[in-house]
Amino acid sequence: MFETADPKQPFYVLNQIDLFPDDEQILIKLYQPLVGSTAIALYQTLIQNFNPYSILSDAQGIYSLQEQLDCNLKLLFRSLHKLEAVGLVQTYLVDNVVNQVLAFKLLKVPSSQEFFSTQLLASLLKEKVGNTAFHSLSHYFAKKTRSRQKKVKNARDISASFIEVFHLPGDEAINPSTEVIQAAQENTAPKVKTAEVNQNDHVDWGFMKDQFARYSIPSSEIDHKKAQILGVMQTYGLDEQEFIDESLPSLHGQQELDLRKIENLIAENYRSSHTRKQVNHELTQDSNQARPVKVSTDKQKLLQDATQMSPAEFLYQIKADKGGFASPGEKRTLNVLRSQYGLPSDLINVLVYACLTYDSMVSPNLAYRIANDWLQHGIASAPQALQYLEKRQEKRSKKPQRYGYNQPKHVEKGTDWSKKKAKTDSNVNSEDLKNFFKNLEDQNGSK
Repeated sequence: MFETADPKQPFYVLNQIDLFPDDEQILIKLYQPLVGSTAIALYQTLIQNFNPYSILSDAQGIYSLQEQLDCNLKLLFRSLHKLEAVGLVQTYLVDNVVNQVLAFKLLKVPSSQEFFSTQLLASLLKEKVGNTAFHSLSHYFAKKTRSRQKKVKNARDISASFIEVFHLPGDEAINPSTEVIQAAQENTAPKVKTAEVNQNDHVDWGFMKDQFARYSIPSSEIDHKKAQILGVMQTYGLDEQEFIDESLPSLHGQQELDLRKIENLIAENYRSSHTRKQVNHELTQDSNQARPVKVSTDKQKLLQDATQMSPAEFLYQIKADKGGFASPGEKRTLNVLRSQYGLPSDLINVLVYACLTYDSMVSPNLAYRIANDWLQHGIASAPQALQYLEKRQEKRSKKPQRYGYNQPKHVEKGTDWSKKKAKTDSNVNSEDLKNFFKNLEDQNGSK
């Protein structure tokens, strides 16, 4: 698999193929869900870029493909790798006099029957489009293939043969003349192959089978889980021996590979190793750039203890001074900081002091947050860490106290109904009231 960041990388198309309407339909309906629209466009663009009269020195820069496809180099090579994987393109690196040239060999689009007969392609298509669409595509192409042929029962082949129709002089049919042989040689050209899935994964499976056989893992188990093993190896950049070594702790006499357990082991080891390398790189870089640091007098004793004591001793002492005790969780946190992250002991001790300044315990979340903050600010030693803590405390103490602006509150007054007199309508007389109640009684009686 080749990739470059140089847009001037020359490329050259080695052959020409013809795309028929059926081929284009297979490309769009079956291959495009697998490789994407950019890859299909790249395949068609390479077909159009073939020049039968050009030579290798006429190779153009790959930026011309970028201009035609309107995409960046990363997307271009990602699309090319997908075309290589499904077998539509084969890429060669040719050593020219001046430079190296990418040579692309194009392969024919296979028939729908060949596509669905290739289990890897069919399985990937089903995963991409789903069961419903997959069955629909399968039925569509199967029906289309069958509609092109009609079978007749009890039919005999009665076609005339060549010898029955044509007659050649002498023994020309058995021993052709020199001119005929030369013409045949002159018109001989390699056939363009049909695309096939590129299953060259560059893994020595025989070696892996031999090694795992020592631990009673049968070859069939490797074959059955080949795709999963390859995925893990590619994800973490492992070769055959590294994968075997990482897998050994998960083998417990059973004749199978627990890929989930193996991947968890590899992920944990990878994370620890990668983190240690990164932390060591940051500490080395920060220590090289560090300036002489002065620590206040009241922190000199603390710095001396942090430099001379182990993290466990320092934790026990500072806990004893505060009147507490060291919990198992705190000791595990110290072990992780030392073994997995590779922090030096004096820096861990000051980190313990910082955690216990803010909280009563050294919690993992607080310890990791402070350690990340120190690394981001170039803190690589205990004196630097103490000076950094003092500066933060000074900034906090100098911050002006903020007073909130209290807006006047609007207090709604309640109504004292004991002092509220009822309003009477002086316009209503007693005669009207009598008539009102009389009408009301008549209505109730009539119901």
